[in-house]
Amino acid sequence: MGRLRLIVGIACLTSACVVAQRPAPPSSNIAPLPPPTAAASPPPDATASAALYTLEEALADALLAPLQHIGTGPWQGIQRSYACAYQNGRVIVVDVYCSVKEGKAVRIDFYSPTRGRARLYAEASRPISQLSRHDYFSFTGETQPAPLRREHLPPLRFTMSMAELSDYERQRYEKFLPTCYGGIEHNRPQGGCLGELAPQARTWTRINQPFLDRPPAQWYRLINELRTQAVAHGRDP
Repeated sequence: MGRLRLIVGIACLTSACVVAQRPAPPSSNIAPLPPPTAAASPPPDATASAALYTLEEALADALLAPLQHIGTGPWQGIQRSYACAYQNGRVIVVDVYCSVKEGKAVRIDFYSPTRGRARLYAEASRPISQLSRHDYFSFTGETQPAPLRREHLPPLRFTMSMAELSDYERQRYEKFLPTCYGGIEHNRPQGGCLGELAPQARTWTRINQPFLDRPPAQWYRLINELRTQAVAHGRDP
């Protein structure tokens, strides 16, 4: 009997250890995330055919918690304007045309250390924040998986300065990594996937085209939030 009690006690102790290791269920109230201090873990060296970051997921990550300003400065490929970068512990968001005076085009780049990169671009004949989707003559999106180890890009960190982030984007741009894209440019449809991602073209379009045809209300919310931030942090050419 004493031996039986001992076995039961050990089993209960083991069971308790298993329960203690289970993560708590997610809370329905999302609290703002504190700025991380450690570098994000590098992505696994998986194939480029892994599930791509979607435009809707990138938008949701950007609105998950308040954006904190990283810095304002030059950006890869942009000559006559300045970019503003922000992070919220989930994603880095770059307002590429970040000026105090609002322009007629907006480009937002999203960087997730684990999901990859996404981009949204909209252009119209008047300032974007005053318009809706049917007023745009260009509205495009693209996504790209997180770089693999073999692509030799530095790890993306939320603690990067504006200069470090701009240099990261330069290095990424110069590698011509596989990308999927779609939308309209000057009212002409476009779309496809390049390189290793070519087999995913139909899937990418099926998932992301509804967003590009009719963006959710959160899209306009992000536009307005970045416009408010630009007044405080932007710089006119």
